[in-house]
Amino acid sequence: MSRKQPLARFAKPALPILFVLGTACAHQQERMPPKTQDRPLEDRIKSGERPERASWQKPDEIIQALELKNGDVVADIGAGTGYFTRRFAKAVAPDGKVYAVDVAADVLGYLKEQADKDGLRNIATIVSVEADPMLPKSAVDMAFFCDTTHHIANRVNFYRHMAPGLKEHGRMAIVDYAPGAERNPHPVEELVPRSQVISEAEDGGFKLVKEYQFLPYQYFLVFEKR
Repeated sequence: MSRKQPLARFAKPALPILFVLGTACAHQQERMPPKTQDRPLEDRIKSGERPERASWQKPDEIIQALELKNGDVVADIGAGTGYFTRRFAKAVAPDGKVYAVDVAADVLGYLKEQADKDGLRNIATIVSVEADPMLPKSAVDMAFFCDTTHHIANRVNFYRHMAPGLKEHGRMAIVDYAPGAERNPHPVEELVPRSQVISEAEDGGFKLVKEYQFLPYQYFLVFEKR
């Protein structure tokens, strides 16, 4: 083995080498396929579309509470199988639109197939990234999260990335499990208390304007973009 060279001989080219490596990594990331989840798609479909969900999730009551109207644009973030997406599409028809947003491309493929079967032509899918829902600028009246926000690692930054996609005074609705809820499919340490949700939303540029309490296991908070 040859003797190690003095460090000074390698100090000067270090920056260009790092730049080249960084550029190569950036190109590699751009070529990466859309993310999917570890759980089989069939399991996620079965969970998201289980018939008994309606009895406690109360989707029709949620839609009614949000007072959506023809022409509104909704972003269903963490849309999954489209359990709410399809309902939103009907609520804002014929002139409204729904963006179904998810990091998993395979489940959005299923969502689109089901929407086509149901004749719902006002749904567009967005394969997003974990830190940004990638909404079109100033396009959305309502951003909706159901059983999603506790999966987001940095919610404040996520809301800040999302905010430009909302129209002036656009709304954000969050439905999620409260720690200590009688029914809860997630590890307790993953859940976010209501007070923390409100604080993070405020730090992200939103203010609480309404709260509903008809869901048995989840809080239901509505915010407005400041």
